[in-house]
Amino acid sequence: MIADVTLPDPASHPGLRLMEATAAVLRGERTAPREEDAVGGAFLDGEAPLPLAADAVDQALARIDALEALDSRARDAAAGAGKRLDELLTLPDPLREAVFEAIAAGRKWRFLGFGLRGLKLAVGGEGETELLRIEPGRGVAPHDHDGEEYTLVITGAFHDGHERFGPGDVNFARPGLVHAPLAETDEVCFALAVSLGGGARFEGAFGVFQKLSGL
Repeated sequence: MIADVTLPDPASHPGLRLMEATAAVLRGERTAPREEDAVGGAFLDGEAPLPLAADAVDQALARIDALEALDSRARDAAAGAGKRLDELLTLPDPLREAVFEAIAAGRKWRFLGFGLRGLKLAVGGEGETELLRIEPGRGVAPHDHDGEEYTLVITGAFHDGHERFGPGDVNFARPGLVHAPLAETDEVCFALAVSLGGGARFEGAFGVFQKLSGL
């Protein structure tokens, strides 16, 4: 479990691809172009330009209207969930888009503990990809995992009982390692978590609650 962990091949999981792109933005980096992008670019360079369709402007305006509608639904859903929209707007571009797509699709923030909420993202792949929002001074109950878990800190910072993790750091937890991330007291902590092969297994009273509630 280290702050500067190397992700497994992001191409193997959409959640890890999202994490890689988000981490690159946080660190002021640019992700390396994929081979298929380079091939596609070369193909487009060799194509002769075509005239615009007669309704091209109308199509563009319709797409803008659709994006505005999506943004409106996201605003309503975010407000209805009791989350400040300006928090979501400050998320790195790749993650913000995934969050708004999840909200527009009807996904809601779920209770994971006092001061802790989670929003599952619809990115596909095994396990779960989820945005966590941890209130200052709050944290996740001690837990283990059935599979590997990668957690990228977006804002704020937390200490999991072993090490401190700040923006751009990745917390890596293997099965068998119990940890309990606790947010620092000065800022809301947003974190992107990708759990592979299984979810969290909580200990103590919250573990009993987990079994009863089906979390």
